[in-house]
Amino acid sequence: MSSTNLEIVFEGSGVRQGTINARLLADALIGCSDVFTRANQIVNGEASEAVVLVQSDFKRGSFVVDVQLVQGVVEHAKHLITSHPFLSSSSLASIIGFVSRNKNSLIDLYKWLKGKKPDKIASVKDNNYEVTFGQNKKTVSGPVINMYGDSAIQIAMEKLTSPLRQGDAIDRIAVKQDGKEQSAIEREEAQYFEKEPLLLESDETPTEGERDTVLVVSKLSFTEGTTWNFFERGAVVIAKIQDEKFWSDVHQHRLTFGEGDMLRVRLYWKIEKKRKLIQKNTITKVYELIERRRPKQLRLPGTAESKE
Repeated sequence: MSSTNLEIVFEGSGVRQGTINARLLADALIGCSDVFTRANQIVNGEASEAVVLVQSDFKRGSFVVDVQLVQGVVEHAKHLITSHPFLSSSSLASIIGFVSRNKNSLIDLYKWLKGKKPDKIASVKDNNYEVTFGQNKKTVSGPVINMYGDSAIQIAMEKLTSPLRQGDAIDRIAVKQDGKEQSAIEREEAQYFEKEPLLLESDETPTEGERDTVLVVSKLSFTEGTTWNFFERGAVVIAKIQDEKFWSDVHQHRLTFGEGDMLRVRLYWKIEKKRKLIQKNTITKVYELIERRRPKQLRLPGTAESKE
């Protein structure tokens, strides 16, 4: 388990007067929590859990809120640590932009695009992406791109910055670590974090969609209804496979494969928000198996190994 301590600082006329609307404060803290927990799920998968804790009472006259970003791996998924490098809470805070070590963070990308859509996003080496906006180009990591395109992250970012768009009480939201300011969002920048009106959804409406993708098998299971672990562009994806033809081919031994092989699939995903954000992934169609070279194939338990 890892944790990172931060201070969320609210600045503005409401702070100077010693009062602040509790709803604005709550929305910002909920947004901060949702951004961190969803970012952890995108990067580390469902095998990792994350929570944001408020550590102390508000400091009189300053409205500085101490929070702790806590992230860990659930007990039944600790075997994944050996095959996938889980990112710590401090690394996630850097990717999001809560701390300033990463100048190509998610928050930095939002500011750079100024609320507009990029003209082009192209994959480059080492799981990085080149973002083109007008005549300008910017290189960011795969996790940043995955977060930027995620609807739950967009909703959370809008909520985090909502106090800057409501009234004149709050002019600035800053994040400090060990007393040193790491990042800040100004009132005039709040518009960059607004979700497109036509895409807004209520808290009770799940976010869902489908996409074709290639997944690398990390942990397989030959029991229908159980989950498999995959890697997708460096992120962990935990999904069930619901494709009758695929399972027929597996049981008839027409498919033999193992960890490290790749599946080109149709992936259905659904995000629900109850007590926390939950994403459920289902592979509805397996188009093809892309085998990697290895000395020995894995087969169904209890079956004879094929002779090559």
